[in-house]
Amino acid sequence: MKLKKFPEFDKLKNPPKVIPYIILMYDVSNDQIRNEFPFYPNRKKGVCDMIEWKMDKDVEDILIGNDSDVNAMIVRYISLFNNPDLLNLASFYEIYVFLNKEAFSGKFDSRTITDIERVNASIKLLTENVFHGKDETELRTELYKTVREQALGIRPEEIAEKLSRGEDLLDGYERYKNYKLDPIKFIGDK
Repeated sequence: MKLKKFPEFDKLKNPPKVIPYIILMYDVSNDQIRNEFPFYPNRKKGVCDMIEWKMDKDVEDILIGNDSDVNAMIVRYISLFNNPDLLNLASFYEIYVFLNKEAFSGKFDSRTITDIERVNASIKLLTENVFHGKDETELRTELYKTVREQALGIRPEEIAEKLSRGEDLLDGYERYKNYKLDPIKFIGDK
């Protein structure tokens, strides 16, 4: 998927970190991240750690939703899955975090508590709708595991891992099986 073709991704400040962050946070097929970090704010922190994103004011603005350009990229990326429930789920997570921050700060009333409960119920329902229950999620995890195992393995990190383990990068493939080098000849040699 070529994200750069969408206008939201044209004004990217930090492409090496923003795009991996968005993909790891919001890709519906990434059960591993969701299972490792089931609590949404922890998932944001965990993804930042994974991509080695150093915390500064710009990153903080992205994480708390104060960067409108990145917010637009997130909405565009999620909309590419053609699943309105997924976009709603991401939005409800942000609302849920905001409401809970309000509650923890001591600035809440009965309406805030009711809103937290309603948003929480909506998140549970949307999570069930988006990920179709546990059995299908496990099936999808196995499917993606199989696809990853059958991948070409040509990403730089995969090549580095194979080299560190001393594996043959070409898995025994030899393009020139019977090719033999001729002795070196210089101009004028017979």
